[in-house]
Amino acid sequence: MIRKVVRLLAAALVLALAGPAVAQTSIDEAERGIVRVVVILETPEGRMLYGSGSGFVVGPNLVVTNAHVVAPARQRPEYGIAVVPPSGDGLLTARIIAYSPLTELALLEFQGGGADLEPLTISTVEPHAGDGVVALGYPDVDYQGATGADLLRPTPPSRTSGQIASLRDRAPTGDPIPTINHQAIISSGSSGGPLLDECGRVIGVNSWHVSGADTRETRGVSTRVGQLLQFLDESGVSPNLSDERCLTFTERVEAERAATIGALQQQNEELASKLETADRLTRIAVVILIGGTLALFVAVCVLGAVVLSRRRNHGHAAPAQHETVQHHEPEPFEAPRRRMGVVAIVGGAAIAAILIVAVGVALLQARENGEERAAAAPPAEFTGQITCTLDRENSEGAQGVSDMSFSASGNLCVNERTLYAPLDDGRYQRVIVLGEARAMDILTVNPQNGEFRRERFPLSDEDFEAANQAVAESGVGRGCDGDPEAVAQRNEALMPFSTGTPRQRLVWRCEARN
Repeated sequence: MIRKVVRLLAAALVLALAGPAVAQTSIDEAERGIVRVVVILETPEGRMLYGSGSGFVVGPNLVVTNAHVVAPARQRPEYGIAVVPPSGDGLLTARIIAYSPLTELALLEFQGGGADLEPLTISTVEPHAGDGVVALGYPDVDYQGATGADLLRPTPPSRTSGQIASLRDRAPTGDPIPTINHQAIISSGSSGGPLLDECGRVIGVNSWHVSGADTRETRGVSTRVGQLLQFLDESGVSPNLSDERCLTFTERVEAERAATIGALQQQNEELASKLETADRLTRIAVVILIGGTLALFVAVCVLGAVVLSRRRNHGHAAPAQHETVQHHEPEPFEAPRRRMGVVAIVGGAAIAAILIVAVGVALLQARENGEERAAAAPPAEFTGQITCTLDRENSEGAQGVSDMSFSASGNLCVNERTLYAPLDDGRYQRVIVLGEARAMDILTVNPQNGEFRRERFPLSDEDFEAANQAVAESGVGRGCDGDPEAVAQRNEALMPFSTGTPRQRLVWRCEARN
């Protein structure tokens, strides 16, 4: 009893001293740390494969597997152990450095190579029934008909998924080992491989698979991480730990959406501030231009009046003393000529002022129209031919779905026939009713981060008829020459039919092809 308490305290100490939680990983990242564990018999005739299982990296050159996988190598000296990484040149020799048949765990140290093998992160969060899980390893059902040489070649691990069925305090053998019963399919070759949560973190070690006596229902059984952490602590190993809860698919989508909206709002605020400053400077420049023009107009008028006045005074100057005084008779057309000169100067200045003011007003209108067009059009880098890669981690129901490509033009018109409506947060959307599938698709494109999202909602017979009626009343058809506002009204009329959880959610990551 005292020894058990000491172990629990040691495990708690490991968690306390582990430092900051390691960031969540993914299933794809975890695959780089999965290995096949092989037991090899050395004979005079050569090397023979005796048996194999699975394992995962927990530290530099350190692999965890099941005790029963490597038990033959402890019993007879002619048996050797090696690990086969998922990629690389070949197998790596290994030796047992810790062995615990009571918890069905063993720790191996391999020699040389393995630079690409990354340690997996172990989750310290308590699992619950119903949580989604993924099993990685090398089940024997995948290698029917394979030769021993085939099993010694680097191969990516197999992946199966399911849910936690129950948590138990005993193993199928009756031993007091806390376990996880799950629905991810495993077989004998899976022994020693990790059971992961949906974030790619270890929550158990696959050790058994059982079948019901009457139902023949098959379940996998994993040793829980509490036993694993005690075993590693006693072996002097400090693994990567994470105390962050793995978000569900819906929570990840909402968190991603909130982050995207927050980033877009920040970008929009910064852009609005810059546009406001530029607009203010432009208006100031136009006011200065118009004010300067009016000032020039007044100056020209004053100058013209002064010039004409000086000419008149010069014409009536007093005669010199030696000159004979003669009476000057004005020319019959002299006064009209002066008036015509003043009118010409004032008229020319007025025309120049009107032209300059008209140019300033035209500049303001052109700027406002340009801002409206820029606000309505998608970014230039998201036009032309677009290629999209399916994001399987953030998609749901993606079986049989692959990557895709499409063209985008104008105010986000897809494939020259489907016009999308802009949303307030910078995204574009189109709602489509599918006749044969009796469903409705909500298609959303985010040009800022290149995300294309499709959510499919099933429709009842009544909703299907009502949705088709709404489509007919909208008057929106195919083509890029339609009104985005009409598309937005059509979308708004159809959105009430998207009730409940979507039957399928697909996410692609897209970028414009140069």
